[in-house]
Amino acid sequence: MMVKSISNHVAITLKQLLANYLATEFLPDTDVLGLTLDSRCVEEGFVFVALEGKFEHGLAYAETALNQGAAAILYDANCDQYCQQILSKLMPRSVCVPIRDLQNKLGEMANQFYAKPSEQMFVTGITGTDGKTSVSHFIAQAMNNAHGAAAVIGTLGNGAINTLTESMHTTPDVIRLHAILADLKQQDIGNVSIEVSSHGLDQKRSANVDFNVAVLTNFTRDHLDYHGDINSYKQAKKKLFAENAEKTFVLNIDDDLGAELYSEYGKKDNIWLYGLTESKARQSHLYVYASHIRNETNGISFMLHSSMGESDVNIQLIGEFNVYNALACFSVLLENNINFNIAIRYIEKLSTVPGRMELIVNAQKPSVVIDYAHTPEALNQALINVRKHTNGKVICVFGCGGDRDAGKRPLMGEVAESLSDLIFITNDNPRTESPENIIDDIKQGLSNPVQLIVEMDREKAIQQAISLATKNDLILIAGKGHEQYQIIKNQKNAFSDKDIALQALEVKT
Repeated sequence: MMVKSISNHVAITLKQLLANYLATEFLPDTDVLGLTLDSRCVEEGFVFVALEGKFEHGLAYAETALNQGAAAILYDANCDQYCQQILSKLMPRSVCVPIRDLQNKLGEMANQFYAKPSEQMFVTGITGTDGKTSVSHFIAQAMNNAHGAAAVIGTLGNGAINTLTESMHTTPDVIRLHAILADLKQQDIGNVSIEVSSHGLDQKRSANVDFNVAVLTNFTRDHLDYHGDINSYKQAKKKLFAENAEKTFVLNIDDDLGAELYSEYGKKDNIWLYGLTESKARQSHLYVYASHIRNETNGISFMLHSSMGESDVNIQLIGEFNVYNALACFSVLLENNINFNIAIRYIEKLSTVPGRMELIVNAQKPSVVIDYAHTPEALNQALINVRKHTNGKVICVFGCGGDRDAGKRPLMGEVAESLSDLIFITNDNPRTESPENIIDDIKQGLSNPVQLIVEMDREKAIQQAISLATKNDLILIAGKGHEQYQIIKNQKNAFSDKDIALQALEVKT
């Protein structure tokens, strides 16, 4: 997807931009009109930054960048023979600048180019395996009510909370991230919530963002296809806190990683602890916890206790994990100096995030919940929680993504079987993998195939699940959530779990 270039930057020349990184006397005094890692976004006067990627080096696209008007090409001084061959063709007709350890310097460079926008904003960074999207949107919803404007940067899109533009990654590349922040600042949006993924942290995409608050939702298995092992994944998550050690933390103290972080940083006096366990939360003088949780038909009520006061709360969300998400949001609101009673009103107004425990209720027909659960723990929590909202059967429709962590597939099969009355295994986004092989991997976790139906066509699986359900049953459609597409081989086809479910409910008699 092409992304719009953003021009809210300082007036600066190439010499000024690179003055901190190398001797610049031989560089031309050219105005820099843009900075990008994406050759498709290059315009006249832009500087194209060519980094080594997973499959290809950015220098492979330098010719394209030059043809589109790039004023200069930046690349890492430590480059191999392949890159040297490309450079030998580029150098006679372009400005190619080698910079040592370029990736680690891009955050500072982008922050300078875009006039340090995050320093003039209240920025919350949210990391964790599950819940990042919900928490970031909840904070933005509440901040929008409190301040009249708030934005989110993450999975569902970037921009003002009610006018998001499509995003390519959960956390944009480091140049793009600072550019988006500069654009939001120009719109007079002073409160931003950013989903900070483990990939983003590992690749330094959030470098030099001036976070006010760092939030941990939880930590369970995911992305081992990228990180290799669970410890490497955990260390990537911890970077958000290590890199912002002086800033305020909001930690899920019921989570093992939250407890580990509190053990490491507990001498700080600006750590909010939240959870469902009073003794754990009250280890800090800043705390928020919930008790007396009651599941209602279309929401949850509970008693909220905090270092700032107590109150009964009713939220129009389902799933106990949304109590955690609301508590994380509430902690950030208090840190933002929002009055306790007003903050209570704001979290009671929180609305469901698309594809995150999104409940579809239709009179005299089964209920349907659309959720993004695509890890064993997320599926476990989703199934446990939807059970509390039905007195009938729970039917689960799910699959697993291709070209991703294969080790979680049998675990998800085991979870689905143990917590559902009937399961449909179907395609998720198989990508370039064999759908049959993915389903075989999932079935390795099953012990009782009697309660299993395999239907490779996801649309048919959803339709069949709804047709078999009674009005008292609930169907959980898991894995894709908000996504408006399905990836099969290299083809991205239009597809919406919610639209298919609504159509199937319409025709059900």
